[in-house]
Amino acid sequence: MNESHDKRSASTASSTSPGEGRGLEEGAGADGDGDVRHDVSDTFYTSQRKGSHVFRVRLDATGFTLQRESPGGTIIKEQQVRLADIVGARCMRPKKPRRLAMSGACACSSGNPNSPAVSASGDRNAVTPSKSSTNSREAVPMDDGDVSAYLYVFAYVLKKRSLRTELHRERTVLTLRFRSFDTFEDNMREADRWYRALRWQLHRTMEEIFVAPSSVERRRRILVLLNPKSGSGQAREVFNMHVTPVLNEAEVPYDLYVTKHSNFAIEFMSTRCLDAWCCVVAVGGDGLFHEIVNGLLQREDWAHVLPHLALGIIPCGSGNGLARSIAHGYNEPYFSKPVLGAALTVISGRSSPMDVVRVQLQDRSVYSFLSIGWGLISDVDIESERIRLLGYHRFTVWTLYRLANLRTYNGRISYLPIEQDSPTPVHSRGYGGQHRLQGSRSCNTHMDKLTNPSLNHSSTEYLPQEFADVISLETSINQSFRSRCDSWLSGGSRRSFYYSISESIYHSLADESEFSRQAANSLENRHLNFGPSSELPDLEDPLPEGEGWLVEEGEFVMMHAVYQTHLSLDCHFAPKAQMNDGTIYLILIRGGISRPHLLSFLYNMSSGTHLPEVNNEYVKVLPVRAFRLEPHDNHGIITVDGERVEFGPLQAEVLPGIARVMVPK
Repeated sequence: MNESHDKRSASTASSTSPGEGRGLEEGAGADGDGDVRHDVSDTFYTSQRKGSHVFRVRLDATGFTLQRESPGGTIIKEQQVRLADIVGARCMRPKKPRRLAMSGACACSSGNPNSPAVSASGDRNAVTPSKSSTNSREAVPMDDGDVSAYLYVFAYVLKKRSLRTELHRERTVLTLRFRSFDTFEDNMREADRWYRALRWQLHRTMEEIFVAPSSVERRRRILVLLNPKSGSGQAREVFNMHVTPVLNEAEVPYDLYVTKHSNFAIEFMSTRCLDAWCCVVAVGGDGLFHEIVNGLLQREDWAHVLPHLALGIIPCGSGNGLARSIAHGYNEPYFSKPVLGAALTVISGRSSPMDVVRVQLQDRSVYSFLSIGWGLISDVDIESERIRLLGYHRFTVWTLYRLANLRTYNGRISYLPIEQDSPTPVHSRGYGGQHRLQGSRSCNTHMDKLTNPSLNHSSTEYLPQEFADVISLETSINQSFRSRCDSWLSGGSRRSFYYSISESIYHSLADESEFSRQAANSLENRHLNFGPSSELPDLEDPLPEGEGWLVEEGEFVMMHAVYQTHLSLDCHFAPKAQMNDGTIYLILIRGGISRPHLLSFLYNMSSGTHLPEVNNEYVKVLPVRAFRLEPHDNHGIITVDGERVEFGPLQAEVLPGIARVMVPK
C-alpha cells in the first residue's frame, strides 16, 4: 500500500470522534447467506499508524452494522446506522487531484455542524452531483488509474452535543471503498449491488403511494408549492439551501411551482390533474397549507384524490403550527433545525390520517386543519400584520398591547360534546398564472433510466474534483473545515456549484393562458360545495333539541377551537390533541377574568400548562365534535387557520381522518 495512503488514513481516522466510524477499505469475500439480494455483508479494513483495523459491515432491515474486530476475531466495538436515519446513497468515482491520487481514505464521519453547508460531498449548499452535471467530465481520465469504487450513504442521526443541549439531527456520511477487483467496472458492480440492496430496504419501509409500481422500484414525484412571501420572505433561499440537498440525496424527483398571488394554490389544486404526484409539499406558512387543503376539497373527485395524495409542509412562515405539531407528535427535534426536520419528514415515505374541520360561513364553506378563532388570539394574529417586519416577535408585541387594551365580545356558543366513553377513531396508515422557479434544482434523478445491460449502472456518478478533498476532511471536530469551506463552498461564492438536473421541465408563457382559463372556471364554480356531506343543520336553521347540544352565552374574551397541539412555534395550545382523534378542543375565556390571570394563561401557553385541569368560572376546555358560534356584536375578527374570514355566525364539524399528512419515520 502506498505510504501516502497510510498517512492519509491515519489522519482521517484520528479526526473522527469516538463511535463515529473509521476509514474503511474493502477486504475479501462477500457473504450472501439469508436474503442474498437484500442482506449484504463484507469485510473492510483501515490502515493506521498503529496498525490495521478490521471491520465487519452488514446491511439488513435494521440498517448498517459496523463491527470492529480484533486480530483474534473478537468484536471490540459495534456501531449502527439505523435504516430509519438513512435517506439515500450514491455510487461514485471521485475525480481527484494528484496529491490525493492514492489517498482514498473512506470514513463514517459527521458533517461539521458549524459549517454553513454540507452536501453529498460535504457541502449542503451544493446539490448532489447528477448525471447532467458530469457529462463534460466523463471523458477526462483518472490521474492515477485507481480502479476503486465508492459507496456514500447519507444519514441524519440523532445526537446531543452535550448533556445540556437538546437532541438534534446531524448529517453523517458512511463511505465504503470497493477495490477487491482489478477493474473499476467490477468494483462498481459490487458497490452498485450494495446500493440496490439499500434502496430496496428503504423502499420496503415506505407506503405504496410513494414508490412507483415498476420492475425497478423508484420514488414517485412530489409537487412543491412555494410562497416567496411567507414569513420574512426567505422561502426561496431556505428551499434551495436546505431542502433541495435532502431531496437529491434521497433521489426524490419533484416539480416546483412558485405561487404568484393569493389563492394561487387553491386554483392550482382544484383544477390540475394530480395523478403524476404522490405528495404535495407547501414551502411556506400555515396559510399556504390552508389553500392546498381547500383546493383539494373543491374538486369533484376529492374522494379519490385525498387517499392517494399525502400532504407535507416546510415551515417558512411566521407561525408554523402544523410543522411544530407534527414534530411534537413524533418526538422529532424541532428548535435546532426545523427546516431540516421537515425536509426529512417529506422524504420519509410515511403518512398519517389527519382530521379536517368543515367551517360553514354565511355564504360559503371552507376547510380548516389548525384552528378557528374569535376574540383575543385572532385579534393579535390579524392586527399584528401591521408590524410583520418583526417576524414571529410581532405576536408577543401585539399580545402585550391587546392585554393592556382588553376587549370583550358578546355572543352565543353551542357545542356538541364528545362522549367520554366513545372510542378514538382508528384509521389505516397505508393508502395504496403558473410559474416554476427559474433556474431551480427541480430534481429528477431517474437513475434507473440510465440502466442498461452494460456497465453503465444506474447509481454510478462521478464526483467532481473540487469536492474530493471535502469528503476526507468531513468530521465534526475538525474545526479547520469551516474556514476551508467558506472560501469556495458558501452559497454566495462564485465557485459554488449549482447543478441542473436532467429532464427538468419548464413551462412557457403560453401554458399560463390555459391555466388561467381553468382557474377562472374553478372560481365560477366555487359556490358549489364539494367534500363530505354535512351532518349539521343549515346555519340559518335552529339546532335540534334532544341531541346533546350545550350552550355557553355571554361576554367572552376569546374562543379558540384547536385540533393540533401547537398554534405556532412556542404555543403549545392543546396538549391532548392528536392529528386524527376526531376531536375539536374548544377553549373559552369568559369576560371578567383578571388581567394577572389572563397574563398567566398567555405566558404558560409556551409550555402547555395554561389550561386548567378542571374547568372554572373563566376558563373552560371542551372536547367537542361540532360547535356553532353566533356573535351578538356586529364587529370583531374571526380567523380560520390564521386567515381572516367574514365576520358573522359560523358552525364547524370535524371530518375524522379524511386527509393524509407526511410524518417522520
